[in-house]
Amino acid sequence: MSLADQCPGGMLLTYEGLGHTAYGRSGTCVTEKVDAYPVGLKPVRPGATC
Repeated sequence: MSLADQCPGGMLLTYEGLGHTAYGRSGTCVTEKVDAYPVGLKPVRPGATC
């Protein structure tokens, strides 16, 4: 069971790259998807990857 499955309303965005932290250092794909939720309540679609 993934962490997203354990959190009600949780979402998972998979980053395909090196390292453990992608926000703010992996280009716009991750940053735009993460920022879209608190700003516009746009959820990450199931199976989304960057």
